[in-house]
Amino acid sequence: MPYLPVGLINLLETTAFSPHPFTASFNPGRDLEREDRFFTIARSIIIQALFALAYLHARGIAHRDIKPENFLISHDGYVKLIDFGIAYEVSRESHPSNIWVEPKDKLYFEVCTGPYRPPELLFGTRSYDPFTIDRWSFGATLASFFTPFRLLSSDIDIDDNDDDNPQDTSSFDPFIIPPHLNTTNPSTYWSRNTLYDASRSEIGLAWSIFKIHGTPNAQLWPEWPSLPQSQTLLFNSVQGKGLTKEILPHLTPDEVLKGDDDQPIPTINDLMNRFLRYPYRARLSFANALAHPWFTKSNIILTPPDYKAAIDSHWDSLLVSNEDNEPPRLKVEQVWQPSQEAKVAAKETVKNQMVEVWNGKQFGEWLGELLGTRLAATPL
Repeated sequence: MPYLPVGLINLLETTAFSPHPFTASFNPGRDLEREDRFFTIARSIIIQALFALAYLHARGIAHRDIKPENFLISHDGYVKLIDFGIAYEVSRESHPSNIWVEPKDKLYFEVCTGPYRPPELLFGTRSYDPFTIDRWSFGATLASFFTPFRLLSSDIDIDDNDDDNPQDTSSFDPFIIPPHLNTTNPSTYWSRNTLYDASRSEIGLAWSIFKIHGTPNAQLWPEWPSLPQSQTLLFNSVQGKGLTKEILPHLTPDEVLKGDDDQPIPTINDLMNRFLRYPYRARLSFANALAHPWFTKSNIILTPPDYKAAIDSHWDSLLVSNEDNEPPRLKVEQVWQPSQEAKVAAKETVKNQMVEVWNGKQFGEWLGELLGTRLAATPL
């Protein structure tokens, strides 16, 4: 495999990659230039990741381990999806050469990683949809662009003084500094909180999901009663808070709102919410996500060199819908499905917005500036 110098997780844990400056001021005000830079780069990464996932799904392949660690970025800004060790391929589901033969009703459910695992996998199902679990995991990955930074220490003695769970906090400030740490200590480093908390077992992970999306029931999630272990534990009934700025403090005021099920609006929060739905059928497909107004109304989409030409011949294959002949949906299963004409129009709009240079710099140059280093120009 060629050398790829940057992981998405490295970028997400870089405080320069945030719309908010790290400052001692309680109310530093908005830095519109910084916000513009952040969203330009984030949009480029996200649309590339979406295109890769849409391409896989169109060919009957589900990744089953979507997380920031599995996206790498080349020196010139190409986003690469890696680690297909537990991928599921429809055409080979019962192939004799498979180490694990996985019929549709006996899928391996120990897939996906920690906080990116969708809730159905936490309750023992083996008949899940491998494509919709990718959608949930990707939504949780998107949220990591906006969760708080937390200062940690590599010093064991210092960490031993902190008995709290790193994910537990009453503060949802963009930058969280525990009382016993300070940024001048050379042993400290920044990490990103995840949207959901997998540090306290699968039960703890499930509860962290419920606190945001509400405790499941048959009305909220039609498949819930059929999950093998859904009735083995009794959870407190809570109303979901949703993806609020309190939970995602790096969301800017312009990006917090979300639209109705059938009417998306051009915000990243609207896009994230369409992946993070309990009902499998309510999760937005990656191909349809490429037509979301967060992309079509963005004016500028920064891409690495020759990216438009590289994807052009494959894009048409993503426009074909496989959802036209599905059975009727319940109200909670409603999902935005742009028409064929709308997807074709969105393709042309997005392509016309693609540029290789923004404010005098290419993607790789912006990336190097954020990371405070000159990226090695290693050919792929």
